[in-house]
Amino acid sequence: MMIRPASETGERGELAQAKADGRASMLAAAVGKEVRSLRRMLNMPATALAAVAGISNGMLSKIESGTATPSFSTLLALAEALKVPVARLFVGHDERADYSLVRSGKGITIRRRGSKAGITYQLIGHVLSGERYVEPYLVTIDETATDSPGFQHTGIEFMYVLRGSMLYRYAGSLFEIYEGDSLVFDAKAVHGHERILQGPVTYLSVVFNLRA
Repeated sequence: MMIRPASETGERGELAQAKADGRASMLAAAVGKEVRSLRRMLNMPATALAAVAGISNGMLSKIESGTATPSFSTLLALAEALKVPVARLFVGHDERADYSLVRSGKGITIRRRGSKAGITYQLIGHVLSGERYVEPYLVTIDETATDSPGFQHTGIEFMYVLRGSMLYRYAGSLFEIYEGDSLVFDAKAVHGHERILQGPVTYLSVVFNLRA
């Protein structure tokens, strides 16, 4: 039987403790970030949340900054005040990784409701993570396409033009968009291409949303 030196055993114990402390710090940071995010979504002042949860303003500040690890009873009180299940507070610490790999040319061609001939939408991935989902599309508009009827949907949309140029409508504004340009907007307002300036136009469209 080999007996390890006390110094080596001690070093391993310190390493294990350091790893445990690191995981605890990551958990505290994730919980704090989620508490702050939920509070802001409810437009609730920090003082109001602290009062409802029965904790001090200073403690809430430490929890949201990730510098304090709340007890389970405090987590329950915070979850109740924020009107969410307590498990929701740990969503940022979920280690599951959802990914989507789509090979070149293997995206799924779909037809969006209201779209016209000459416009192709290719879904090139789909990621669900916690309460969020992301849908990237490769959109191609050829010269024969008529103007878009305009789309409205939930979420935030990011566009990046890969080739061509077009006149693009968003709410009451019109933009000339060229290769290399990008646009980010709240997709609840009416949006869509108005006219092709130089076609065909290909752009990447990524929609970020919350799961209902």
